[in-house]
Amino acid sequence: MSSEYRIVFFEDREIVVALIEHARTQGMKLPPGRVIKMGVDRASFTVKLVYAKKGEPPKPVEFDASALSQAMIRHCKGTGIPLPMRARKELRFVDGRIAFVVQLERPATDALIPLEYVN
Repeated sequence: MSSEYRIVFFEDREIVVALIEHARTQGMKLPPGRVIKMGVDRASFTVKLVYAKKGEPPKPVEFDASALSQAMIRHCKGTGIPLPMRARKELRFVDGRIAFVVQLERPATDALIPLEYVN
C-alpha cells in the first residue's frame, strides 16, 4: 500500500480570514472592530484573535482546535487547495507555522502480469 503525504502551510492572514468566516457561518457574534493580534497555543491549537475598536478595551475571541480545523478545511475548499475527503488531516506546527499534514493511503493493487526485478 502506498501513501501520499502533503503539507499545506497557512499564512497568519489566511487563518484570521478563515476563522472570521467560520464564526459567521456558525452564527457566532464577533466584537466590533478589527483584529489586531493573533495568538496560538501550540499544545492545544487554540487560537485567540484580539479585536480592537477605538475608545474600547481590546476583546479576545478564542477558537478551539476543532473550529480551526473546520475553518481551514473550508478555506482550502474555497481557494481550490485539494484536500481528498478520505485523507487523514492533522493540524501541526511545521517550521513555526500552522499547517495541515494530509495523508492519503492508496490501496494495494495486484499486478496483472508477473513481475521480475532485474539487478
